[in-house]
Amino acid sequence: MCGIGGCLGENASSDILKKMSRLVKHRGPDDYGEFVDREVALFNNRLSIIDVEGGHQPILGEDGKTIVVCNGEVYNFPEIRRDLELKGHRFRTRTDTEVIVHGYEEYGSSVFSLLNGMFAIAIWDEKRKRLLLARDRVGVKPLYYAEVKGGVVFCSEVKGILSHAEVNPEVSNYGLYCLMSLNYIPFENTLFKGVFKIPPGHYYDSEKGIEKYWSPKQVNSDPHQEGLIRKVIEESVQRQIVSDVPVGAFLSGGLDTSTVVAFASKHFRGKLKTFCMGFGHEDDELEDAKLVADHFGTDHYSFTVSDKATLELYPKMIWHSEQPKLNTYGWFVNEFASKHVKVCLSGLGGDELFFGYPTSARFKTFRIAQRLMNAPFASLAKYLFDGRRRQILSKIKNRSETYLSIISSTYNSEENQVFKFPLDETKSYHQRLTDSMQRSFFESNSDFVQQSVNAEFFTKMPDDYLSVEDSMSMAHSLETRVPLLDNELVDLMLPTPYNYNYVNGVGKALLRKAMAEILPKRCFEKPKQGFSLNIQQWWKSELGEEIRRVLPESASLKEYFDVERLKQIIPNAAESYSKVSLLWHVYAFHIWHDLFIERGKENVNLLVLPVH
Repeated sequence: MCGIGGCLGENASSDILKKMSRLVKHRGPDDYGEFVDREVALFNNRLSIIDVEGGHQPILGEDGKTIVVCNGEVYNFPEIRRDLELKGHRFRTRTDTEVIVHGYEEYGSSVFSLLNGMFAIAIWDEKRKRLLLARDRVGVKPLYYAEVKGGVVFCSEVKGILSHAEVNPEVSNYGLYCLMSLNYIPFENTLFKGVFKIPPGHYYDSEKGIEKYWSPKQVNSDPHQEGLIRKVIEESVQRQIVSDVPVGAFLSGGLDTSTVVAFASKHFRGKLKTFCMGFGHEDDELEDAKLVADHFGTDHYSFTVSDKATLELYPKMIWHSEQPKLNTYGWFVNEFASKHVKVCLSGLGGDELFFGYPTSARFKTFRIAQRLMNAPFASLAKYLFDGRRRQILSKIKNRSETYLSIISSTYNSEENQVFKFPLDETKSYHQRLTDSMQRSFFESNSDFVQQSVNAEFFTKMPDDYLSVEDSMSMAHSLETRVPLLDNELVDLMLPTPYNYNYVNGVGKALLRKAMAEILPKRCFEKPKQGFSLNIQQWWKSELGEEIRRVLPESASLKEYFDVERLKQIIPNAAESYSKVSLLWHVYAFHIWHDLFIERGKENVNLLVLPVH
């Protein structure tokens, strides 16, 4: 795991690399390397995991004309290495990154489709004067870029890009609209004007632009046997516990993390360390996690987090996440785990692959919407209801609008009329988001629930869950791996229709069958929670008091929001999750704006963390 960055163009220099590097040093504090040659410059901050002594980056090809820096891990590198050695390639290290260099020499940009891992890669092809920037298939590792004079600047974090002289921090109004509508920003967009993500499963080519290298397999209507699923999961975990440094696992006691721990504890050489956190609330999962830890004999650690600790550290969390986010509480379990291990396995991805949300309101509504879409006069039913039901029914013939209305309580609602933007501008952003979703997931008249499941997998998972998990773990120089998003498991389960996992109103049917003889019964009985918090309960604490104090006074909020309308929402907010969520995101934007817009250039130029 590392932080990478660089630039192509007139300002490529060692000086800009060192600025960028110092801003993301937390991603890789063990080593630094750079490559500079006239119009191109690349750097790597290394968190040494594989071949600790010999894995220094950048790594050059056999003729010195191919240069690579990589953030992440390639889990199938031994197999790729053997194939390349048979073709005559000679390796100088044991590191996984070197297979990317030789793989590019042999296969060109097709090498990306061979890699099973989580990665963000930069390749400079000296012969062709060609820069490639690639991101793993599902978006575990981030990679951002911005166009500059004569080329591009890129980095694992936006703050590195902001250190470039030609990039000034500005708010993307469209990004802000998406954030307030969905609580995340989908596709290539960010909250920074002119700064973009490399989409998952894509690469940037300085000769061609953005290119796609992976698409999921077509829907497979044949149900998989639980034995095959169990085998593929176990092999995924085996691949991802390979490390030359200590490895642990997060454990909530739920089905996903318990599945990972079951196989990790079986194959790990030594006693696996596991970690769980709580918030001092009645629904904490500390006891459930301990039950699973005892069952598999792990070295288990647990702790609780206070509201006050979150309030004090919240600006620091936003500095690292680079977004106004609520779900940054993973900061604490990553911080704790980093004191004991350097790599931690996560259960993230299990819900998306095995349909883990069937009891949630939105998936129940997906199924109802699917039935209504083909019903005559369905849109007229809106007159029988009010509120959100009327909003959804009024859009029932437009699939993307129906989807967005279901997953977002503010899309198409009065609560999304809180912006200072002119109404026409807000409408254009609304249409742009709707059209993007339609093109990506809802063009056909196939199963609407399946389309919605795919939309969640390719937007919310990388642009919300994975993004936050990466930033909160890397803030503490901890590598987080996600075995349930291994290529082999994704290829097996993503094409599987959701109804194989949805039986008698309960999700994850295939995973439950696969793990029935392995996990304690409690894992199948407990309600779904994960490392989550009750934001309505937090609204009643010091954090809520701080938000209520800041909103009316913030100058930055008055620039972008109708603060009077926000103030009208506050008195009854405690009774509504969506209202608390909206106000909390607005408060988080206030902090983000101060860090990155008002004092953005100052903060990155000082090369010091601006909050303590």
